[in-house]
Amino acid sequence: MKSIALLRSPARYYATWFPYALEKRTLTESNERDEKPAAVERVSTHRDWSTKALAIEIFSIIVGVLLALGLSEWNDERNHKAQAQIALKNVLIEVRSNQELLNFIHDHNVVTIEIMTDEQVSESNKNRNFIPGLQLRETAWETFLSTGMSNYVSYDTILMLSKLYSIQSIYKQTGLQLIQSTMNVSAYASALGTEIDNIHYSKQFVGYFKLASTIETELLSAYEKTAEQLDDYD
Repeated sequence: MKSIALLRSPARYYATWFPYALEKRTLTESNERDEKPAAVERVSTHRDWSTKALAIEIFSIIVGVLLALGLSEWNDERNHKAQAQIALKNVLIEVRSNQELLNFIHDHNVVTIEIMTDEQVSESNKNRNFIPGLQLRETAWETFLSTGMSNYVSYDTILMLSKLYSIQSIYKQTGLQLIQSTMNVSAYASALGTEIDNIHYSKQFVGYFKLASTIETELLSAYEKTAEQLDDYD
């Protein structure tokens, strides 16, 4: 009986242990299956946060670069405008200087034309000559354009200055043509071995002198208007 009990004991033991072991294994596998999605979810969440952190960092860098560029451009714009103001002041000085010189020349030429058109010219006025204002300058204006300062000044101001210096250029070209014409007459008289009759010579060119005088009047008016505008320019 005792031996039979011993023989039966292992069977009873395995019969008792096997369901328990099977249940434990089932629970373990179930727990492992439950833990795997959780682990995957944790890895996925970590990756999401890493991606977001990287995106935020990249965005911060881009914003920083854009702000730096914007600040640099603003500072450059301010410096260029300050330089343009200085350049405009130099143009104003040039305009005032040309105006002063042309006032003197114009007064002289008006009197000269009156004498030329007078039938009775005194001996002292026979040799009085018309003076073209070739000494008028445009250095400050040309420098203003060549350095690009016109990009930082209002369009109306640039248009006003362009008109002024266009009139001045026409006036100087007219003066050069008058000088060339008088030189040709002198050369022709010299070639013939004759003297020039100043009164007759003056009457021949008086029409051109009047044209130049008219341009002087217009140019003086343009000088005054431009100087007033530049004085008030901000």
